[in-house]
Amino acid sequence: MKNIKKIIGIAMAVTLLFSAFGCSVNEEKLANKAVAKVGDTEIPKMNLDAVVGFTLVSYYANSGTEISMEDSSVSSLKEEVANNLVEYELVKKAAKDYGYTKNDKEVKEAAKETLKSIKSSSYLKGDKYKSVLKQYGFEDEKSFENAVNLYAEFSTYTSGFAEKFRNKVQGGKYATANYMTVDDIKVTASIYYYCYIQKAMEQEYNEYQKQYSGSADSSESEQKTDEQKQQELKESTVAMVKEKAAFYAAGKEAKTKIDTKKVNSKKAENESLSSMFGSDTLTSVYNAYGLTKKQYDEAGKWIATADLYKEALEEKVTYDKPTEKDAEKEFNKNTKAYDKSTVSAKHILTSDKSLAKEIYEQATQKGADFDQIMSKYQKNSAVQEASDLGAFTYPSMVEDFSKAAFDAEKGSVVGPVKTEYGYHVIYVYDKNTVEPKFEDSKDTILSKLDSQNKLEAVNKLDEDIKDKHNGKVEIEDIDEPYNMLLAELKKDNKVKIYKSVLNK
Repeated sequence: MKNIKKIIGIAMAVTLLFSAFGCSVNEEKLANKAVAKVGDTEIPKMNLDAVVGFTLVSYYANSGTEISMEDSSVSSLKEEVANNLVEYELVKKAAKDYGYTKNDKEVKEAAKETLKSIKSSSYLKGDKYKSVLKQYGFEDEKSFENAVNLYAEFSTYTSGFAEKFRNKVQGGKYATANYMTVDDIKVTASIYYYCYIQKAMEQEYNEYQKQYSGSADSSESEQKTDEQKQQELKESTVAMVKEKAAFYAAGKEAKTKIDTKKVNSKKAENESLSSMFGSDTLTSVYNAYGLTKKQYDEAGKWIATADLYKEALEEKVTYDKPTEKDAEKEFNKNTKAYDKSTVSAKHILTSDKSLAKEIYEQATQKGADFDQIMSKYQKNSAVQEASDLGAFTYPSMVEDFSKAAFDAEKGSVVGPVKTEYGYHVIYVYDKNTVEPKFEDSKDTILSKLDSQNKLEAVNKLDEDIKDKHNGKVEIEDIDEPYNMLLAELKKDNKVKIYKSVLNK
């Protein structure tokens, strides 16, 4: 259950319920009593069980919902808890290098507030408090209170270290590292992080828009997991940086001149979504990625410059101008698209095929009044639309609809006509036939062909530039600096998680 994960931060702290200890044993014995090993430090399974139990008590305090230990969600919860226990051990090993020590006063206050919050839950009144504790592995209130005290130490320690780490590395090696090389141009990690942040804001905004407009797909099969979204975000960021770097290199190669005012204007345009998230939020985000405000702004200008280089190069692209002969060939090939003839029609649209047949049968009866039929079915919830479309040309409607309407006689009813929108019953009440003439459409066609030719030339130019200036990524596993530190610590400490122990 997703709600369980929302309070995982509470549960992770109980890792201190039983102190981890180190000893020299063989792998089989270690796996039987430990859920993980970090360097020489073992993480006992009893720690895992305590954290999971604490999580479920906390979940009950927040929701009033009892989760069985056999519930499928508990399995994934255990795996996540194991990963968090490992993270805590790694943080302890790195704390000294970053000058971090725990704040005892903060720990005491956090423990007091956490216990107060849980005990004040309306779901844990009277004897229910003790019974829920017992259900999830706590023999008495004292053992649970000890867990809360240790949770406070854990949570303040890890969050405090993370803050200390981020402050210390801000503007340092994580931001200035060479992420990609294009020709002889070094693309720093700060540029990757800038692009990642822009992409993340765009993703969040689009999801908000879908939910707000009601267009989000509620089907579980169509929903992407957080991991899938994260992977897509990373992949799209890499593609974005490679493309921007290619045009930056091409612009430099062509010695393209760019006005500073245009750079600032383009940067503001690129960052149009930033105002929706607020300056404080934005600052905390780029700080989390190790960037100072100056580095974030410089990266934004670099990207804006790349965009302006692209525009300048595309503006100079050469292509074949369409001739009158080209236009005439297009006219003869797609005459209907340039036909000025119109049909005036009314229609009733429904996604229900049988209902469409019913409407058609009524509309084709002798003496039937289509306006009255429209009025009748406008109140039907299965009807999406029942209206007068007025006069329209052939290309202004979808192909199947236009074909049916233009082929119909004036005063006739046709249908049901299937389109991508559903089933239509169409009443044609007027037709205005105009003989298509090339001269009437020549200028329109020439303009259309010119745009098409230029677009094809621009697309080819873009692909040629990306092929020629194909950047080499130097840091394949780039991530938020804190996550990169954890990955490095995991490797150095030869972390092992015994999955066979998780569900015992």
